[in-house]
Amino acid sequence: MDTHPGAAPPGAETGPGLLADLIELAKPRLTLMVVITSGIGYLVAAAHTRVPGQLTTPEIEARIWTFLAVVVGTALLGAAANGLNQWWERTPDALMKRTANRPFAGGRLKPVVIIPYSIVLIVAGVFLLGRGGNEIAAGFGIASLVTYVLIYTPLKKRSTVNTLVGAIPGALPPLIGWTAAGAPLDLGAVGLFSILFFWQVPHFLAIAWLYREEYAAAGFRMLPVIDPEGVRTGRMAIVYSLALLASSLLPGVVGLGGWIYLLVAVFAGAMMVRASLRLQRRRDRASARGLFLTSLLYLPLVLLALVLDPTVP
Repeated sequence: MDTHPGAAPPGAETGPGLLADLIELAKPRLTLMVVITSGIGYLVAAAHTRVPGQLTTPEIEARIWTFLAVVVGTALLGAAANGLNQWWERTPDALMKRTANRPFAGGRLKPVVIIPYSIVLIVAGVFLLGRGGNEIAAGFGIASLVTYVLIYTPLKKRSTVNTLVGAIPGALPPLIGWTAAGAPLDLGAVGLFSILFFWQVPHFLAIAWLYREEYAAAGFRMLPVIDPEGVRTGRMAIVYSLALLASSLLPGVVGLGGWIYLLVAVFAGAMMVRASLRLQRRRDRASARGLFLTSLLYLPLVLLALVLDPTVP
């Protein structure tokens, strides 16, 4: 067991501490984002495919059940993926200040804990998505888990392409909700997937720039690690921010959002481009932090506008 200063002594994996560590394994804030995007995927698809007329009580109850199954099932699979990721990366995590006190890296949990933890969460998550939604939704949930754990996680040590690969499982949750609502995989689904995919790249690049020394010490092949001057990092942030701006228009074009959504999407997208341009010009911590904070503001603005827009045709 690791002897990190914050580590608990052997046998301490019991009681309230164990529960707190299991919750931390789930990375609650990251899992919450996954849950929100899957829920929004369901809500947008349900509204898009709804037949005009008053919903009956059984139909309302069925939609509520499906929505709950989607968000809870997605949360369970996200928690399992995050736990497996922390188990896999426990050694490099111990070398980085911001992750050294995670349950596995800090030595508070034994690796054997991850097996029953993951099995329970995965089985329950897949069951809920398949029973409350359908087989396609469950398939997207499994695909997100597998891509994140078995492809993205080991790739972080091998290639800077890991950022693009990691954006795939992060962009699949809206499709879980979308397909659970019975909507076809049309341009609306492509739009939701694209927004989440392109958004993650500048978001992750900003984080990687802020912690590039720690990533380098842990042996992670993030772009800012092999691009110390930040030229390629800034250019990539700009390219994907522009792609984000363009892809965010698609939901408005296909009728998922109205003119209010389009205004918000253009405004928020311009904010991302501006922050990326600043990073490319200055290439310092302040500009990277600015891009990171802008990305945190972007997603709720655009997604809320998509759900609440009263001007949808």
